[in-house]
Formats: sequence, C-alpha cells, structure tokens
Amino acid sequence: MKSLLVLLALLPLGVAYYQLDNAIDPIKMLYSYTGIGAISLLLLSLAPSTCKRVCGQNWLRFRKTIGLLSFVYALLHVSIFIVLDSEFDFITIFEKSLKKPFIYVGLIAFVIVLLMALTSTKKLFARFSTYHKAVYLALTLALLHSFWAQKVAGVFEYGIVFVGVLLLGERIWAWKKST
Repeated sequence: MKSLLVLLALLPLGVAYYQLDNAIDPIKMLYSYTGIGAISLLLLSLAPSTCKRVCGQNWLRFRKTIGLLSFVYALLHVSIFIVLDSEFDFITIFEKSLKKPFIYVGLIAFVIVLLMALTSTKKLFARFSTYHKAVYLALTLALLHSFWAQKVAGVFEYGIVFVGVLLLGERIWAWKKST
C-alpha cells in the first residue's frame, strides 16, 4: 500500500517531465508542480490524525511516508530555485529574498521540514518527537509562502488556505477538548 502511495505521489513529476518541452516557462512550471506537490502532501500528512479522531479510521502508518514525500517535493522546489533559477548565485538569492519576503518565509518552512525529515527514523523520532509539532508552524509558513508567491490568489490558493485552517483548527479543537 505504501508503494502505491509513493507511486501516486510521484506521478505529477512524471507528468511535469513530459510537459517540459511544451512549457512556455519550464522553470515556472517546475516551481508550480513541486510547490503544489509539497504543500498538498504536507496538508495530506496531517489528515491521518484527523481521520483517526473524526472518522475512527487509522491511517497513521502512512503519515511518515506522506511527510517524507512532502519533503522530497519541497527539496525539489528549493533546488529549482537555487540551481535553475538563481544558478547558485547566492548574492542574487539574498537580494531576491529581500525584495520578495515569501522566499525567506518558504525557506524557514523548508528548514523545519528538513529537520523533521532528518529526525524521522525510529531512533531519532523517539528523541525528537516533541519537535515534530513544528509541522504546524511549517504548514502555516508554507501556506503563507504559497499565498504570497502568487500575483493574484485563485481558487487553489484560497482552497489550500481553507484546508490548512480546517486541519489546524481541528488540532486546536482536539487539544482544547483533551485539556
């Protein structure tokens, strides 16, 4: 089942590969595919806990896989920015981030997800599980990054913000209910 999940999650990258030749702006297209993939999977990584509380369905065994897939997309997203768009010119990257604050907001979200990915092994997770609650901050920053990155917010941007607020709101409600 996890193999099918990985295959489905990586399918958009295959689609992007075949659309590169026809893309007007290939870098922007890759940004879109990887960014949408990263944030969608990050949102989806919160769904198993909500499903367990609300529906009684236990899909927690998929949470780590979905989270790591989200990290893969985020890593590709950042790599496209550094390698293809900025061509390893870190001065330009710094200058761009000063002009466009959504870049450093996204970078902070990426660092959080990176640290969570690095500590996702059984041994390290047992030691750092408390810090994995930072996923909520990463999600909030990623939503902000996605929303700010658009010149005009559309249905997708409002949709992911709505789903994010819904999932985070459910977490707050469950936390308040348990205390």
